[in-house]
Amino acid sequence: MSPFDIELRSVERQLDFSEAGKAVTRFLANRNRRLFSMSTENALITLLREGVTVQESAVDSKRDLEDALRSSCNDFIENTCKLVAGNLMQFVEKNRDKVQHDELNGILTETAEGLDGILGDLLEQMSLYLDNPATQSILLKPVSRKVLKSIDDAKKNVLAGSDGWNEDSRGSVLSILLSIEQKVKAAVKGCK
Repeated sequence: MSPFDIELRSVERQLDFSEAGKAVTRFLANRNRRLFSMSTENALITLLREGVTVQESAVDSKRDLEDALRSSCNDFIENTCKLVAGNLMQFVEKNRDKVQHDELNGILTETAEGLDGILGDLLEQMSLYLDNPATQSILLKPVSRKVLKSIDDAKKNVLAGSDGWNEDSRGSVLSILLSIEQKVKAAVKGCK
């Protein structure tokens, strides 16, 4: 919100009736009350003056908007990561120590096959709501970082894997990981 350089502060006024009960008690206890006198001793005016106060508070709407924007951006990033490579990210997180070739290969194949359509739809939807490619890129960079981190973790696990891994299986999985990595990087570059 800073680039807009706008002031979104306002003052809210509220009536406070917390002292009204005491004021009514004093009103009823006062036997010398003058209900209709045209002076400051008028009992009704005294009741209102003592029983009702105005509370003022400054409200910073800019901060509230920034918080809402930050929360929405974080939600977008998390949901987009799940959409783009959720299965891969979840698999890598669960299987840090031991990765089975067949299971990882299936997840990678599924991720790679759907990636072009998902990224295309994502970029199209973003362009509908965000006219500036730089803004699109700013939102996609954290998504890219998270997905690329999962890809790097998967590569490390594949290179360290010994059970059921041979050079062909390792090479095919690394090739798919490289393909996914290139597609994600290309989507971010396409926004610039």
